[in-house]
Amino acid sequence: MTRVVTPAGWSILLGSVAVYALGAGLGYPSLVAIGLAGLVVLAVAGVAVLVRPRLRVERVVAPDRVTVGEPALGQVSTRNLSRWRSPGFVVVDRLGGEPLELPVPGLPGTGTRTVHYPVPTRRRGALPLGPITVDRLDPLGLLRRPQAYGSAETLWVHPRVHATKPLPVGVVLDYEGRLADSAPMGTVTFSSLRDYVPGDDPRQIHWRSTARTGKLIVREHVDTSEPTVTVVLDTRPSVLAEAAFEAAVEVAASLAVGSERHGHPVALRVLGEDRTALERSGATGLLDRLAAAETAPADDQVALLDLVERATPGGALVVVTGQADPGVVARLSSQRRRFAPVVVLSLGDGDPGSARRPGMSVLRARTAAEAVAAWNRLVTGART
Repeated sequence: MTRVVTPAGWSILLGSVAVYALGAGLGYPSLVAIGLAGLVVLAVAGVAVLVRPRLRVERVVAPDRVTVGEPALGQVSTRNLSRWRSPGFVVVDRLGGEPLELPVPGLPGTGTRTVHYPVPTRRRGALPLGPITVDRLDPLGLLRRPQAYGSAETLWVHPRVHATKPLPVGVVLDYEGRLADSAPMGTVTFSSLRDYVPGDDPRQIHWRSTARTGKLIVREHVDTSEPTVTVVLDTRPSVLAEAAFEAAVEVAASLAVGSERHGHPVALRVLGEDRTALERSGATGLLDRLAAAETAPADDQVALLDLVERATPGGALVVVTGQADPGVVARLSSQRRRFAPVVVLSLGDGDPGSARRPGMSVLRARTAAEAVAAWNRLVTGART
C-alpha cells in the first residue's frame, strides 16, 4: 500500500525544506543542519512504517439486522501471525463511510487482541461497514501506511414497526401457513428470501444467496389464491420531505409486517426500487428492502400510477404517500375494480383526517404513529 503523510508529517517536511533552503541561501549552517535533521526524521519514520505486521483481522457486527435505535456491537479480532512481537497499529473501520479508529497496542508473537465498539443505529438504512484497514504509524505519527483486510459488509437498520390491526381482505384459505397443498395449480409463487429455520424444506434453499451471505437462505412462497395485501410506497421527493418520508417508510413497514403476522400474504412495491441490486447486496426480506428505501431521483407521477397498475389484482391495496394530489387520488380510486378495499395513507404537515367513499378510504396524518392509529380506527370501524 502507498505510504500516506500525516498533517504532522507535512508540517515537518515543508518546514524542513523551507529552513534548509533559507539556511543555504543565507549561508547559515545551523539552519541547514536543522532542515537536514527534519528530513532525517522523516526518513527514519519511513523506515519505521516499512515494518508491516503480519496479521489476521476479522470483524463481526452483531446482530447484523436491527431496528432503528436498537444496540449493535462491533468486534474486531486481530491475531499476530508472526513469532515476533508486532508493533502497535491502528485498525480503521468505516461505518456508513465515516472512519472509526481503534488503536491496538503491540501484540506478542502469535498473540490475539479483541476490540469492541458500538455501532450507531440512529438512522434507518443499509449501513455499509468497512472495508477494514490496518494503519502502521511511526512513533511520531508522521507517516501512515494502510493495509486493507476483508471486504465491505452491510448492517441493515430496519424502520420502526408499530402494532397494526389486520385489514379484512377476505377469507384466508390456509390457516396453517402460506403454502397450501390444496391450492390450485399455478397459484404458489415466489415472494421473498429469508433466513433458514429448522424444519424448512431443503429444496427451497437459495444457494446463490447462501454463498453470498455465508448463512442458509431459503425462498419463501405465497399462495396467490389467498387474498393479498399490496403495499405501495411512494418515494417522490415532491410529496415527501425527509421527515415525512421516514414516517411513510415506518407506516409501510408496520402494515406489511402486521399483515404478515396475521397470515395475509404481502406484496410490497417501492417506487424506483432495484430488486436485482438489492438481492445482490444481501437483502432477504421486506424489512431489508424498506431499510434500503430511498427517495426517487426524480418526481414521476406516471411511474407511481404505473407501479400500482402493474400490481397483481386481488385483495387490498394500500398506497403510502405524501400530500396526496387530488388527481392521483382520483386515479387510484379507479383501482377499486381490481382491489377491495383501496386505502390511501397521506403523510405530511396538513391536518389529520379521513375521507371515505365506497370501497376506498383516504387517511391523512402527520406522523407514523398518527397514521397507524388512523388505520386501526378504520379497521375497527370496518368490523363494527
